[in-house]
Amino acid sequence: MRERIVAALVGTVVVVVAVMGVVRAYATAGEVERSAHATVERSLVMANVAIDERLSGGGRVTRGFLTALSAGVVNLSYRPPSGAPVSGGPPVTASDREFAASTLRSDGSELTVVRPADDIGRRVTDALLPLVLLALGLMFAAVLVGWFLARRLSRPFQELALAAGALAHGRTGARVPHYGAPEAEAIGEALREGLARVDDLREREHEFAVTASHELRTPITALRLRVEGLGLHPDLPADARHEVEELQRGLERLSAVVLEVLATARDDRSVHGVDAAQLLVEAVERVPSHRARRRVELAPASGSILVDAPADAFTAVVAALVMDCLSSGDGLVRASVRQEATHVELVVSDEGPRRTPPDLVHARTAPVHLAETVGTAESFGGRLLVVDAPTHRYRLLVPRAVT
Repeated sequence: MRERIVAALVGTVVVVVAVMGVVRAYATAGEVERSAHATVERSLVMANVAIDERLSGGGRVTRGFLTALSAGVVNLSYRPPSGAPVSGGPPVTASDREFAASTLRSDGSELTVVRPADDIGRRVTDALLPLVLLALGLMFAAVLVGWFLARRLSRPFQELALAAGALAHGRTGARVPHYGAPEAEAIGEALREGLARVDDLREREHEFAVTASHELRTPITALRLRVEGLGLHPDLPADARHEVEELQRGLERLSAVVLEVLATARDDRSVHGVDAAQLLVEAVERVPSHRARRRVELAPASGSILVDAPADAFTAVVAALVMDCLSSGDGLVRASVRQEATHVELVVSDEGPRRTPPDLVHARTAPVHLAETVGTAESFGGRLLVVDAPTHRYRLLVPRAVT
């Protein structure tokens, strides 16, 4: 009997782990593929904006520019209205079109983004391998534990388990026999003492419940009967009858309020994305010197602007840009954020001359003190550019949050 119970338990654990592993494997693979499609769409939007910025500044779309823009994740192919197409990023094949997206630009050029399928396969494999190993480890551990229990359990402990189960279900009349084994006898003695105490506590609890019920329900019932009788009295003045009705309506309102509070407590609302305007204020507050903070001017934002980025990482990037303008730039530092049709644009500028050529800032080509900041921005899909302007101006493009 004991061996069959343990075998059933181990079999159940193995089946549950196997089923959960298969379900989780499919979910993980689907999540990786959805993430790949989202990366392609987001890269297409960001690359399109970056190309517009480069062309408007008089630059050309080159292989090096597309390679830097791809961040080594996607392949970017640009076909101008006239001339040979240009591509950059990891190589792709014809079978990689499952994770591809393209757009026909207003000037007649075409931009295509492709995510290599081999990279997706490696990501799926890397995500599923720990899950498979964990499932196999749990199954093996369940078999070992079951075998160990089947070998170690014995009759005295089965009886003690039955007595403990009876105690857990409130049955205090279970009989615990005496055993020759010192360990089993010690457990049995503790159970017998516990059963006796629980029996005594239950008796006291019953007496208290009876007393409390009588002491509380009796006066409440009597008061209710008197109020109802008062309301039915034929000689009750109209103003008093009105007060009785108000009391009844007050009780109804009280019940309604309680239900509303409970319903509100169960209401679980989630917010997608973080407020870029609020995080911009927090980024400025990170400036260590109060005197330096007085040089920062924040443009008011129109409403809530949600970005699809981690709050801490986004705030760190913005704070680094503000600090760079404060330490390396001159005059007043201005920061603003606004929402465009496809992305959110954050601009940080100072009144000093432009310090770097206008172009996309990549982690490998950025100044040393900004390399980590640019890498952080790229990690959540952001792109940092130096704007072609008389003064130094950073432009951070971040994906919008889907609400």
